[in-house]
Amino acid sequence: MKLKQFYIVIFLACVSLVVARPIAIPVDLQNATISFVVSDVKTGKNVLEHHSNQTATPASITKLVTTATALELLGGDFRFITTIAHDGSLSNGILTGNLYVIGSGDPTLGSAYFKDENFLTNWCEQLKKIGIKEISGNIIADARIYDDEAIPVRWTWEDMGNYYAAGVYGISLFDNTTRITLRSKEVGSTPEISSIEPQIPNLEIVNYLKSTNITFDSAYVYGMPYENHRYLRGEIPAHRDKFVIKGDIPNPPLFLAEQFKQELIKHTIAVKGLATDKVPPYVTRTTLFEHQSPRLGEICKITNFVSNNNFAEHIFKHLALQRSPLATNTLAKDVILNFWQKKGINTQSVSLNDGSGLSPMNGFSANFLNEILCYMMRSKNSHLFLETIPRAGTEGTVKNFLNDKCIKSTIRAKSGSMKGVQTYAGYIQKTDAIYSFCVIINNYNGSRTQVRKTIKHWLSPIIK
Repeated sequence: MKLKQFYIVIFLACVSLVVARPIAIPVDLQNATISFVVSDVKTGKNVLEHHSNQTATPASITKLVTTATALELLGGDFRFITTIAHDGSLSNGILTGNLYVIGSGDPTLGSAYFKDENFLTNWCEQLKKIGIKEISGNIIADARIYDDEAIPVRWTWEDMGNYYAAGVYGISLFDNTTRITLRSKEVGSTPEISSIEPQIPNLEIVNYLKSTNITFDSAYVYGMPYENHRYLRGEIPAHRDKFVIKGDIPNPPLFLAEQFKQELIKHTIAVKGLATDKVPPYVTRTTLFEHQSPRLGEICKITNFVSNNNFAEHIFKHLALQRSPLATNTLAKDVILNFWQKKGINTQSVSLNDGSGLSPMNGFSANFLNEILCYMMRSKNSHLFLETIPRAGTEGTVKNFLNDKCIKSTIRAKSGSMKGVQTYAGYIQKTDAIYSFCVIINNYNGSRTQVRKTIKHWLSPIIK
């Protein structure tokens, strides 16, 4: 063999080692949009790939972008701070003036995920220790740190009013969720509303639900932020003494002020004024105490483990405060994309309309998220970020994904799904290497179960 031919052979052999292997596309995915990549984190080389720069709807794996950015910019020890303050004077147990709850966008106030349902009782006890027996003014919820666009503009009408699409506010509580308990009778009848928890003053519910032969929840709650009208539509199973559906809280800041006033009176602290979310012109306010949220690392873990949209959206919006004292969704998006662009990641084809992935108008490629995943393994926050992602086959929303006993790798993954969309992203940890991966499939034919089997088949050369 001539020397020139020898070098050509060697060159082609080297190329074959670094070029990612293609994947086989089954018949039911022939017309689907697929963006897929697996990379060796240490070398950064792609080992499996299919149209990895193709933009597609990512659904809930968007939360990985949100939480990674937040951990990098704010740190895992960051805590949201809610401030209790007044604008008057305190003498002989009487607070002459207004009492304020000044929000910072904390999504965990009263959250069931952190067993914090009694936070208002704790606040009242702290006020009693200070010596307050009477408040002459109003209880005011100041949520102005976030703008009043509670719902991202690209969310769909069918989601608004449901618990998983609750609005984003400078003050939120009880996971911004109401539990509506229903009693259903014969098929074709309208279920009766037994109770609503928590009770929301002046909430009007128009009930168009029907009892049918289904065995699952097909009920939806419809309504807009700040409006006290909610509409129930769809179906629930017939002949159920107790069937719970969940909706949003229409105006969490006002509701908190109302709940706080009730709790103060219950603790024998008289309140002469109103409960309101209308903030008067600025006056000097004196801090009485502060309420701290759990650490951001813990909040991000809940966000990714159970795919919590409410937490994700509050984290997303809070990132806007890196650039402005007023948080907006547009600024939040710019902060995120600018951050990753400065890290050398191409963001030109990325469309972010929210932080949770609920918007069907979101779009990015597998490569975009995969590069973030690779970066996070080099970050000082690598271990913390990894702990926010559930182990496949064991935890969270991926408990039933890749749960075969023959799989030897440890796989951490975030799932995403909506109509016609199935996505996964995360890490494959082996004894000798760590791989990052992202798969986004849109507009597939066939069942979701079959799509998951195909994804497992694609990953099998790595995970076994």
